[in-house]
Amino acid sequence: MSDKNFQLACELADKIYFDIIDILDIHDKCIKPDLENKDGTKNTKLGQDLYWSIENILQDKLNK
Repeated sequence: MSDKNFQLACELADKIYFDIIDILDIHDKCIKPDLENKDGTKNTKLGQDLYWSIENILQDKLNK
């Protein structure tokens, strides 16, 4: 995968991920406070799985 396609997949995955959690109102299930980063957040296991699934699908499609 080219760097350009990888970057595109990451940007699209980020947008789709946040749209999904907004539409389904599942922020509390996908995002939690990051205690190591003041005012930061990180993904829960569910959030990670959702994000990586979206990114992997996009990468597969962009590689074709």
